[in-house]
Amino acid sequence: MDEWLAKAQNLFPELEGHLFNHHFHDTPIDLWIDLDNLLVMAYDETPSNDDLIGRIYDYADWCFKQPESDDAEILCNAAALGLIENIPLNLKAADDLYRWMSIESFQGFESLFRYHLDTEDAYCRFCDEFMRKKQTYSSPSRI
Repeated sequence: MDEWLAKAQNLFPELEGHLFNHHFHDTPIDLWIDLDNLLVMAYDETPSNDDLIGRIYDYADWCFKQPESDDAEILCNAAALGLIENIPLNLKAADDLYRWMSIESFQGFESLFRYHLDTEDAYCRFCDEFMRKKQTYSSPSRI
């Protein structure tokens, strides 16, 4: 089994047999499509499922921190396209991003956030809101 899939199985044991059918996850981006859907569902719970949300961000962080290799580039791209780029499309995730992401990561992902925020004004509002909330939040970031 590929390391990226084994790591995901370890982080998301409650999804065994459902999410980890290798037939459906031939590539990391296939997995990230499902993880992005899980993120949406985690925010739709009342209260939001912070444990699952945190593990999704932890997995993204793991993907981004792999030693340099062709596989690492694939993992980074999958997490970037499957999660980070979509955050502005999920109002609940966007509103809550300050709890999970560091300022440094946020700034590093600017071009990904801008992909769906098609105007300068939209990006500035998104950025200003994140920074405003981040200034008053002292807990450690996950990514």
